[in-house]
Amino acid sequence: MRAPLRLYVWTTIAIGATALAVSLVTLAGGPHRYEWALFAALAILTGTFNINLGSAEASISVADTFFITCALLYGPAAAAAAIATDSLVLSLLRRRHGMVRGLFNTLGPTLAMFIAAKAFFALAGIGPLAASRAPITSLILPLIALAVLYFTLNCGIVAGAVAIEAKTRFLDVWRKHFLWLATGYFASASLGFCLVLVVQQSSLFAAVIVLPLLAIFHLTLRASFGRLEDAREHLRAVDRLYLSTIETLAMAIDAKDDVTHSHVRRVQALALAMARAVGITDESELKALEAAALLHDTGKLAVPDHILNKPGRLTEAEFDKMKLHVDIGADILSLVSFPFPVVPIVQHHHENWDGTGYPNGVSGTNIPIGARILSVVDCFDALTSDRPYRKRLSEADAFDVLRERSGRMYDPYLVETFIRIQSGIVLAEADAPEQRQVMQRIARARQVAPAPTDAVAQSSDRSPDGLLAFVSLSRLMSGDASPADVLSLASHLMAQVVPGVSGAWFVPDTEHDRLVVADAFGPSAEILRGMTVGVGERLTGWVAATRQIVVNSQAALDLAERASMAAPPLLRCLSVPLTTGTAVVAVLTLYSADEAPFSDQCSRLVQMVAPHVAQALSAAAKAAATAPLARTSSRGDLRLVSSS
Repeated sequence: MRAPLRLYVWTTIAIGATALAVSLVTLAGGPHRYEWALFAALAILTGTFNINLGSAEASISVADTFFITCALLYGPAAAAAAIATDSLVLSLLRRRHGMVRGLFNTLGPTLAMFIAAKAFFALAGIGPLAASRAPITSLILPLIALAVLYFTLNCGIVAGAVAIEAKTRFLDVWRKHFLWLATGYFASASLGFCLVLVVQQSSLFAAVIVLPLLAIFHLTLRASFGRLEDAREHLRAVDRLYLSTIETLAMAIDAKDDVTHSHVRRVQALALAMARAVGITDESELKALEAAALLHDTGKLAVPDHILNKPGRLTEAEFDKMKLHVDIGADILSLVSFPFPVVPIVQHHHENWDGTGYPNGVSGTNIPIGARILSVVDCFDALTSDRPYRKRLSEADAFDVLRERSGRMYDPYLVETFIRIQSGIVLAEADAPEQRQVMQRIARARQVAPAPTDAVAQSSDRSPDGLLAFVSLSRLMSGDASPADVLSLASHLMAQVVPGVSGAWFVPDTEHDRLVVADAFGPSAEILRGMTVGVGERLTGWVAATRQIVVNSQAALDLAERASMAAPPLLRCLSVPLTTGTAVVAVLTLYSADEAPFSDQCSRLVQMVAPHVAQALSAAAKAAATAPLARTSSRGDLRLVSSS
């Protein structure tokens, strides 16, 4: 237990033990030393017929009726002894609680009953009813006071411990788990009073005629709470279905954005922990944030892939298109009848604290708190995750970025709170195997399929003269050409398809998990030769790892200082994976000194060529079964040297 909870528990135990000690001393010198044992026995017996309330992790029984009856007949001391005996048996023997928890569960109710019974007799102005008589009307208000105090103290002591342990507000715990139990306490008080009247009019054993009422009361409660629990279980099932549906939609969106499903699950865990840390306890707000964390990028469905997955900085026009995803996402989600405010969080999660964000330029606390939380945790997870154009940052470096943006982009209070609590947040586990399989299937389905032969033939009148040679490579490989021959010819023909552009064919070195340049062409070929890049690193490595295409990205993100060594410097690049089935056999990356050299038509032509070169390379590698590709080829051994 944490220190505050430990202090609370031991304080309750100490006060409850004092009340029990006083009660035992009082009983030892009083006229009713042992009668309370009968009520303790009845409570223990009926305790086996508890009604369990799984939703509140609690239970109720008719035992409280006997405690209240004992209190009215024989005073606070007898009732305290009876409830202590019953609670001790229930906690230590039946539920097998540890010593500290057992003492807390025993002495907490004992203290509550002792105080409530004292209040009854103080208000009534009489002694125990086993030896006193008073008009019934004069006992009604004291009885109500007893029920209220017993219910408030008994439930309040437990609610206090729960609130301290969960670091939440006492009233929220009280309202959610205990307030609705009040009817049971008042019913027990009424039945207990009826038992007292029977005992006064006849004898203690005549009270047996009231026991059927207790049985009916118990069965009625069991049926009512059974229906209530069935309804709650149905709601939980619907809630699970709703959450799984949202997660499935988020997974499909992530596949388009080329982000792992675990990203949104991490953001969700961080956002909910953050919300609780800043005091958000409203269930509606928490569920809204939980859903928004999964769906905040829904609008990216409308963003073109070449913008969405572009490594490096977006152009102004591309960024304008990217910004549309916020409003589009809000419009899509507004069609869903969420029972909590999801749309405002999605619509404003890119607003800045100083009002410079989008789409509406809202600032400060006018931005919904859920959106402010989401923007902070989403940024942190992005900074600490690998991206095509950079390695992940350490947590310390990510904190520095958040602090630098605090007060400008992000709520300063939220930034400092997040930095303080982040290390204690338990993140969601990695994607389940079935989720990974679905994501992989989506990724494979989004890969560019080999262009049909007839489509290539139909486009021959519009294509460069050498384009059909790529088809010839896959059709005419006789098995005696090497992979180096294939790339040498492919380089020659690619130079005709995209004149003035430099390019390199990167092939996998599986032993070292890297890609090496096997052949290069164009004005800057010498600069490109000898390059290697790790799988998943820079642009070319990212393309190999993700099977995604990069169009018009910054060449420096791939070449580093080599980009400036060319004359003129290389500015933009286009990178395409060459795949056969699920295997990457090479990556073709083209570089240009122009600002925007690769048009949609150029990209389509390169993508149309890629599968045929991939087939030719795969066939040549199988046929040759030799060492890895040489950096240069034996051009004199080529048999297919041109096409018409």
